[in-house]
Amino acid sequence: MANRKGQNLMRRARWDRIFGALAILIILIVLLVSALKSCGKNKEPAESGNTAETQENVAPASIVTTEATQEAETTPAVVDNSMAVFLSPSTQENNEYACDPTISEEQVMFDLANRVSMLLQADGYTVYMCSRDDNVKAKVKQGNTYGCGAYVALHSNSGSDGPGGSGTECYYNTEIEGSEDLAQNIYNRVAELTPTEDRGLKDQNQRDLYEILNNRYPCCLLEVDFHDNEEQSQWIIDNLDETAKCICDGIEAFLKSRDTSDAPVVMNPEEVFGDES
Repeated sequence: MANRKGQNLMRRARWDRIFGALAILIILIVLLVSALKSCGKNKEPAESGNTAETQENVAPASIVTTEATQEAETTPAVVDNSMAVFLSPSTQENNEYACDPTISEEQVMFDLANRVSMLLQADGYTVYMCSRDDNVKAKVKQGNTYGCGAYVALHSNSGSDGPGGSGTECYYNTEIEGSEDLAQNIYNRVAELTPTEDRGLKDQNQRDLYEILNNRYPCCLLEVDFHDNEEQSQWIIDNLDETAKCICDGIEAFLKSRDTSDAPVVMNPEEVFGDES
């Protein structure tokens, strides 16, 4: 009997230990879960609140930034070119000068245009110029795109009935406000400089000139003198500085006389001139 009691006591002691260990383990688990829940409750409102604030505050800012970027990408640049000049020297490389067949109208007129450009820029004017690869259509499209206060085409002349002509003449568009004034200011000065009897101011009805007919801004086409006349072609070459000064003075006199209160234009080829392709 004693042995049985001893064995029962030992079994009871083992179970007590097991139950005790389980109880401690359960308590620890409960405490751990409780602590985790407590931490979660403390953090959750802060995180939830911050997230809400972030979504409310950051998202609109992102939208504004995106809209501003899109607007900047789609809004064309605006610039005031009312006092700027577009120079369009002749690109007729096959028109030989009678005084020297190795010299072309293109060479001399680009030389003249560069001299005019330097004078204008020295006086603070913005100057745009076509390239030698541009045809008249490309030149006019550029001029209309830039919307300059003055578009000036520079040429030397040749006789339709053969060589021997002489004198300055200048064409303008009667439909464009300011075009005649621009032509007059340039023509008067160049005509006074040239030694021959001059041919006058002429409108678009007297000659079919693309650069005059298709411009949208004040424009003129100056024929300095005749390149198929040996004497006059040599005169043109010998008097480029003086001619450039006359052209520059004429352009500046015209620009200074203009009312530019509504000057800004949009620098966007498709808006200003349309797609010609």
